[in-house]
Amino acid sequence: MGRIYLDNASTAFPKAPGTGEAIAEYIAEGCVNLYRTESRKSEESFDILLSLREMLSYLFSYPHPECISFTRNITEAMNWIIKGLLSTSDHVLVSSNEHNAVMRPLVQSRIPFSRIPSDRYGFNDYSELENLIEKNTKAIIINAGGNVSGAIQDLTIPAEIARKHELLLIVDTAQASPYIDIDMTDLGIAAIGFTGHKGFLGPEGTGGMILRRDIAQTLPPLIAGGTGSESESEEIPHTLPERLSPGTENMPGLAGFENAMKWTLGRRKELSEHALAMTRLLYDRIASIDGLRTVGAPISSPRSAILSVSSDKKDIAEIAALLLERGNIETRVGLHCAPSAHKVLGTFPVGTLRLSPGPFTTEDEISACAEILKEIMHE
Repeated sequence: MGRIYLDNASTAFPKAPGTGEAIAEYIAEGCVNLYRTESRKSEESFDILLSLREMLSYLFSYPHPECISFTRNITEAMNWIIKGLLSTSDHVLVSSNEHNAVMRPLVQSRIPFSRIPSDRYGFNDYSELENLIEKNTKAIIINAGGNVSGAIQDLTIPAEIARKHELLLIVDTAQASPYIDIDMTDLGIAAIGFTGHKGFLGPEGTGGMILRRDIAQTLPPLIAGGTGSESESEEIPHTLPERLSPGTENMPGLAGFENAMKWTLGRRKELSEHALAMTRLLYDRIASIDGLRTVGAPISSPRSAILSVSSDKKDIAEIAALLLERGNIETRVGLHCAPSAHKVLGTFPVGTLRLSPGPFTTEDEISACAEILKEIMHE
């Protein structure tokens, strides 16, 4: 029984062609400690990171690749941004559709926040956004793509309000990139978090952040250590990007990420269109199955390739288990680390069965999933 993978919102599979080979080649032939070892391989490693930074800089329309820092994942990046820029004396406006990668650091750090309302489909309601601003409001945080609803958010309105009131606009792009165009310069975004292992089709353990230059020069490092530059001083160095890259980089993972970026960037439109076509096909098939209900963004609205499903007839965890048992179909069930988003959709505390096709999902796989869902619900 072949594997049918419908959990691309968690991590993409398959990865971009050549990604595994790029990682293996680096480990077999390229290992070196960047900025430390005097080696031709060090130059090759530098070129990999420069290539990655330049592609990300191009993608997000921000002409300062030196202001990009790589992290283990976007969760680390969002923690770094939040804990580095905000304090208990500040106030933050945050969407009601945020992931715990944003909410937990806010709560942990006791940073006051107000939630931007959302409609029942998972789209932010900005009509009262300005009325939520307080004297000490410092930032607006927006999840560009809902990991439960699939809703792609309008960033122009919060960008205008942030500019008007001199607030920091911080954007989580985990489910939106690289398929949704986000112009960091035009929108005046202060900080972006990105991940390598979802839409970019790269390996797990890769991600990072893109910072406005003044922020990159002043943001306190989440950790401090050796950078290979300004080593005569025990103070945090000033040189970018080194000041935000202490310790040894995950070069095997970043070599894989660079390969994946090269492969995906030239195919963004076709990869996105295919994943969305498979999502629409699955939506249509599920709509005809009694006892199942899709929640979140309407299929015709600005959305990603995510379908959340609930049921009043069967336990969604049982449905997920039967999909795996009968069809080797891999999905995700539960709250997806976003309890506030489920409250918006009316699926808290049970959660949803989430099915997320990817750019390599086939029509036959969608049909197999729909048929087994139909059998399960008719029992």
